[in-house]
Amino acid sequence: MYWADKIAEEIIKSGEYKPYWVDDMFTPSGYPHVGSLRGPLVHDVVYKALKNKGAKVKWTYIMNDFDPIDGLPPDLMDKLFSYMGVPVRLAPSPVEGFASFGEYFSKDIQSVLKNLGVEAQYLSSWDMYKEGKFNDVIKEALDNADKIQDIYEEVSGSKKREKGWLPLQVICEKCGKLGTTRVHDWNGKTVKYTCEPEMVKWAKGCGYKGEISPFDGNGKLPWKVDWPAHWKVIGVTIEGAGKDHSSAGGSRDIAKALCKEVFRYPNPFNIPYEFILIGGKKMASSKGLGLKARDLSQILPLDIGRFLFIRTEFRKQVEFDPTDPMAIPVIFDEYQKAADAYFDKTNEELARVFELSQVSDKIIKPPSVRFSVLTQWVQMPNMEEEIIKNGLESWAKYARVWLEKFAPEKDKFEVQKELPKEAKDLSKLQKELLNNISQELNKKWDAEEFQTKIYDLGKELGLGGKDTFAAIYLSLLGKDHGPKAAWLILSLDRDFVKERFSVL
Repeated sequence: MYWADKIAEEIIKSGEYKPYWVDDMFTPSGYPHVGSLRGPLVHDVVYKALKNKGAKVKWTYIMNDFDPIDGLPPDLMDKLFSYMGVPVRLAPSPVEGFASFGEYFSKDIQSVLKNLGVEAQYLSSWDMYKEGKFNDVIKEALDNADKIQDIYEEVSGSKKREKGWLPLQVICEKCGKLGTTRVHDWNGKTVKYTCEPEMVKWAKGCGYKGEISPFDGNGKLPWKVDWPAHWKVIGVTIEGAGKDHSSAGGSRDIAKALCKEVFRYPNPFNIPYEFILIGGKKMASSKGLGLKARDLSQILPLDIGRFLFIRTEFRKQVEFDPTDPMAIPVIFDEYQKAADAYFDKTNEELARVFELSQVSDKIIKPPSVRFSVLTQWVQMPNMEEEIIKNGLESWAKYARVWLEKFAPEKDKFEVQKELPKEAKDLSKLQKELLNNISQELNKKWDAEEFQTKIYDLGKELGLGGKDTFAAIYLSLLGKDHGPKAAWLILSLDRDFVKERFSVL
């Protein structure tokens, strides 16, 4: 049974997680890397698996757009550095046409996920705070500040205890920053705060001291408290997290304890998923590791991009390095195998992966021609008709991108307009072979039959397969290797080939 179906079955059988509400979160503070897509796609297939079992289920993806900007990509540092510490919904957009920094990056990730078939409803944390939906949980957190510090200490082993600490940050009324405010002195209606110049390394507070209501969007809970608070406010019953959060004593354990002892809310079903790795390392935008999520569709069709994330069981790491010459050809091949399993009904689990990889309701059988063959075809002249006949038009653009960006030199070739210098060293028998091949070009050939004929012509002259085909490649490409010779020759103008072979 496919892993998402097992999870759905476990959730339903337990009877503990009704009403079913799947949730995940993202902070729109920059362009997410490809690895960031695993969480929402894991949740999306669990949501779909529950639906397939007849469950009535909701699925939300929260934009944590109340969070402060605590880091910027190098190209935005000069332009937006002064907004470090400001909530992403209050900082200006780096691109015209968007109301804020948070809106721009929220729309970016939402566009990627929608294209990948994620069916979530997108909610704004900023809006929910502003609408007063967090007022009750804010009061619960402030009233239980000491208990929350006890939980931090007991669960994570943290010995850092701060007298007078309150689990809240407010937006400074003078400078507009959230990430630099320290809140203290809660009286049941208002809190006092200081915007501290040296509180964090990535932003500088203005030093202002004030008093303000913590409600209606004036303040935000710190992330470890905000996470379980979201569960209670929305009604979440199913939410996973990366293994770093789910490790013993981590933020998930803290959230679980807060649910029980502060918010009095049932702990949601956890799905502790593994990371996407590149070169054996966790993808991280801040370290320059990984491809931007928005660029995934430039190198893989959407169905195959989705397949990349959901085929592997959630507790197993996924290695994806597009710069590895074989990474993209292999994922195309594996997708075709999954399609065969679905249409031939040979492997139920693999067939289910293929089914859930579709970004639309209509299941379409992919081309049967292998990606490695397609990369050869797009380099051959006059192969457009063959590409269209095999339904490969959409895949052809990905083959061209792979050749341009990731393919090793051995897989690239170009028919030379003039006789390559490498062809001048062909043996007498190889030259005779080429002459004999040219004599056959007046006939109408099927590529497979012609490939056999070429081999037989070489064999008649006492040439082995390697020398036979090397003669063709050297005379046309200037290399001793290339695509299937018959396909190459038949993709070219016959008179051009005859003239080339007769020059030798």
